[in-house]
Amino acid sequence: MKKIIFSALFFAAVSGYAQDQDYTVTNLDMVEYENNSVHVFNVHGTFDDPIDEAKLHLVINNTTSDPIYVTGEVVEISNTNGEMAQFCIGGPAGNCFFPLFEGAFYPNTDGGVVPANANWGFNDYLINLDPTNLSEYTIRFLQTDGEGNEIPNTSFFLTYRYDENMSVSDMNSVAIAKVYPTVVKNTTTVNLKENAVVQVLNLQGKTVKSLNLKSGVSQLDLSGLSAGVYLIQFKGNSGLTTTTKVVVK
Repeated sequence: MKKIIFSALFFAAVSGYAQDQDYTVTNLDMVEYENNSVHVFNVHGTFDDPIDEAKLHLVINNTTSDPIYVTGEVVEISNTNGEMAQFCIGGPAGNCFFPLFEGAFYPNTDGGVVPANANWGFNDYLINLDPTNLSEYTIRFLQTDGEGNEIPNTSFFLTYRYDENMSVSDMNSVAIAKVYPTVVKNTTTVNLKENAVVQVLNLQGKTVKSLNLKSGVSQLDLSGLSAGVYLIQFKGNSGLTTTTKVVVK
C-alpha cells in the first residue's frame, strides 16, 4: 500500500491564520503548505523503520535577515495517546521527540533558533507509528521572543491524519464543494455536493458575505469586495465543512 498524497484546506480556525509570521513551512521540494491543511496517509511507520512514505516532512524557513525563534505545539491528539508518534523539529540533525503530549511545545517552549535567511535542514518531520486505524495529530507552529513569550499572529496549523482504509476515491469524496476559478473578478462557479451555508471571510476572520446555496452548480457573486485574499467556508447539511481560498482581483 502506498502513501496517498493529499492536502485539503479545512476551516479549523481562521483566527489562526498567520499574518505576521517570518517563516514558511514547506515540504522537501520547498512547496509551501496551506495553513490549516490536513495531510492524510494510509501507511504508518515503526520505531525500527520510520518509513519515508509515512512522514509529513517539515522544512521551517526563516524569510528574514535576522534570526528568529520558532516552536511547535501539539494542539490535539485524536484516537491515539501520543506514545506511537515522533515529532522531529529544531535542528539540522533533527531533534526527535516521543511520546507526544497535548499542549507540549517542541523542541521547547522558548523555541529553537532558525538562522537568518535559512532553515533547519531537511530532517524534520511528523510521523504516526500507531497501526490502529484513524489517528490524528494537529500541530501549531509559532514564533516566540526567545523567552517563551508568543509573538501574536504567527500561528500556523497542520494536521496529520492516518487512515489505513482511505483510498483515492475516498479522498475525492471528502470535500463538499469545488470552486473554480479561484482567481476571481466578479463571480466564480461553485459545485456543491449538498445544500450548504456559505460564508466569505477575510484573513482577519471577519465575515464579509453570508448566504445559502443549494447542491449542484451555481454562481457565487463576489463583486463589491475589495481586492485581496478571502476564505470561502461551506458548511453542508451533513455537518461537513470545506474551505477554499480565493483571490479577488
